[in-house]
Amino acid sequence: MRNWLSLGGARLLTVAANDFVWAENLGKVIGTALLSMVPTYEGRYAVPVMLKLGMPPLFTYLLAAVCSTIPMPFILLLLRPVLDWFYTLPIKPVRKFAAWLERRSARKREKMHAKKGSGIRGWLQGRVSQDTIELIGLYIFVALPLPGTGCWTGSAIATLFEMPRFKSAIVILLGNFTACAITLAMSLGAFSLF
Repeated sequence: MRNWLSLGGARLLTVAANDFVWAENLGKVIGTALLSMVPTYEGRYAVPVMLKLGMPPLFTYLLAAVCSTIPMPFILLLLRPVLDWFYTLPIKPVRKFAAWLERRSARKREKMHAKKGSGIRGWLQGRVSQDTIELIGLYIFVALPLPGTGCWTGSAIATLFEMPRFKSAIVILLGNFTACAITLAMSLGAFSLF
């Protein structure tokens, strides 16, 4: 694999585009684009796979970030109606699951609001609204490239916590682009955790 960091900006794009044969790899591009939409896998894990397939870094980043964001509006718009629909079904386990999920998210949100913040959260309390603190927390949650964090979970949290949809969508989008950038930097060897 080519050491992408040793190349300059414009040269990096030219060399990467010349090395990658688009017509031969269209199936791989579509496959990894679809993989980046899968929950828990998302763009942050699609980036190393794409780079391993020889895709150009900038294209890899944009494809992973954009495709992993596609499910977000559907979750933000449809999770609440689906949960409400679950309550109308005659299947008791489905109704119990919907009730459990709502109770759990309500308890988590109450617990979060009841805590007296320390550190950044304590400093922010009183200076900004509780909604802003929640949005900052949502951004950090989505931006960390860890298993279980990402667009799918962030969108579900925003819906269950009844956060403003438009602001949540923007925050999740920014968090996802940040997570993909962190993963790309780690994959290219810009920094490592160990």
